[in-house]
Amino acid sequence: MNFEINFLRRLTPAVVLFAAIFATCEAGNSQPVLTSIQDMVYLADGSRFNGLVYVEWKSFDTSNGAVIGQYNKVIRIVDGLLQVKLAPTATTTNAYYTAKFSSGGRVLFAEVWAVPQSTAVLKLRDIRAVLLPGGYVSGPSTVSGGTGGNTGGSIGADTSGSFIDAETPAGLVNGSNQVYTLAATPLPATTLSLYLNGVYLSAGVDYTITGNTITFIAGVTPQSGDVFRAFYRTGAIGGGPHSLLSDTHSDTFTEAVQRGDLIVGQGATTKWMRLPLGTANRCLVSNGLDAVWNACLFTGFTSGAVPFVSSSAILAQDASSFFWDATNKRLGLGTNAPTANLTIQASGSQGSTHFTRWLSSTGAELARMESDGSLVAQRLQTTTTSARAAWRDGGSGGDPTSKQNGDFWFNNAQQARKSYEAGQTHPLPQVLCSVAGGSTSATASTQLGSCTIPAFFLDAGDRLEVIVDYEHTGSASAFTAEFRTGSTIVWSRSFSASDSLATVRTFIGLYPSGLTATPVSGAWSSSSFGVTTALAGALTAASLDNRAAFTISMRGSLSTSSGDSLAIRNYTVIRYPAQFNP
Repeated sequence: MNFEINFLRRLTPAVVLFAAIFATCEAGNSQPVLTSIQDMVYLADGSRFNGLVYVEWKSFDTSNGAVIGQYNKVIRIVDGLLQVKLAPTATTTNAYYTAKFSSGGRVLFAEVWAVPQSTAVLKLRDIRAVLLPGGYVSGPSTVSGGTGGNTGGSIGADTSGSFIDAETPAGLVNGSNQVYTLAATPLPATTLSLYLNGVYLSAGVDYTITGNTITFIAGVTPQSGDVFRAFYRTGAIGGGPHSLLSDTHSDTFTEAVQRGDLIVGQGATTKWMRLPLGTANRCLVSNGLDAVWNACLFTGFTSGAVPFVSSSAILAQDASSFFWDATNKRLGLGTNAPTANLTIQASGSQGSTHFTRWLSSTGAELARMESDGSLVAQRLQTTTTSARAAWRDGGSGGDPTSKQNGDFWFNNAQQARKSYEAGQTHPLPQVLCSVAGGSTSATASTQLGSCTIPAFFLDAGDRLEVIVDYEHTGSASAFTAEFRTGSTIVWSRSFSASDSLATVRTFIGLYPSGLTATPVSGAWSSSSFGVTTALAGALTAASLDNRAAFTISMRGSLSTSSGDSLAIRNYTVIRYPAQFNP
């Protein structure tokens, strides 16, 4: 024991001083006394809430000196049960919690909490508060077992305060002056927001404030040309203290406050009125005069359904017939599986009702799409380009069975375009070739022009017409004109030296060979005339296989080498497709 006493006596004053300092630091770091909150949270339909509560707060000091740093906390609510312990804020100026209730990935509602110091477990009704201008809260009344707390149910203070915005403090801005004066004293001082050249300055770091005097810290002194502005409040804002919806508030009807009540200005002689909480799934909207409870925008639609107003004047959906494919950017009418940007599918009761109609501003019909796929329009205008034709008829293997005057179509079995007039079908002639030819001065037969007929293009009953204009230059030599298919001469005629112009017309009529349509036989008939040569005709029968392409060759030659020339100025080949109209 003596040894221990002697050892303590030998402790130096420095060690004693260090111990005293350490004890002082420990005393300054007080542990906050927490208040317990426990409650059951329900939804309006009576079901228990399941989700999260995001609780956020700014830094503040509790009444026992504990420093609470700015942070947040996530609380999970399972089957409605909420349990949490928080530091009390009710005796602290401008201290409160913001609680956001989230379920299903979205925030459903938010509350402001002012937590009094209490040894009893509190309910949510004991901590709910209203956030007032300037960061003040109107919180709950003192609860049983608590100490301190707000004067719950009252708002406002004196009427002497006001907001000061964008004030330029008095003082010379020259790069050396550090002291500036405000026109009034910020109350409380924490309401002062100071901006230098648009940058927010922090009190205690960039400047200090005493009364209405601002002193800049060295290194932050405003320089010549700098601009700084002050925003602050000079006192509490509001009317004199009064109870909500009480007769001490002269423009309010006395009314007992109930959960969910709102205060709104209503009536022909406008007064503050109590607006009770609306029924479930109703929203507060304006009717142009007052705030009223009305139908909400319903959000429980099927994914892809397009909402519309029903006959009952409420939002409705028809996901099977009015559908938007957001992935592929497609709209379906009559279907929920659109295969194009706009897909319209007939219903079982479509009948003769048109798919679409286009009307003018006066209501006159401009065009429509009928239920059988017919497009009816006043006029169609298309443009052919170098890349593609503006019109294409895919055709069919035969003529339509139901025809009306004015119909026009393509028969791809006959490779012919047809129209219907006066109760009869009429094929349209086809110009196969029409162009100028070449010239020759040779005595041997020379090709001066040609026209190739595609395979499977002609059929029994077709007729081809060939018209050729020959020009003979000179008068020393006679000349000969002829037509060939392959190496077979189907027509030939000699003209005199005095013939300077000659025109030849040749026809071939096709008819079946034997019992089949291929190959066909052709009877060539021709006529020609020159300036002096008499009209002459000829008829030649020849077999023709229309399954292969063949070329009609238009040729010419001179009788002697005399310096004369023979040329084709123009030749035309026309097809007349077969058609029977009894």
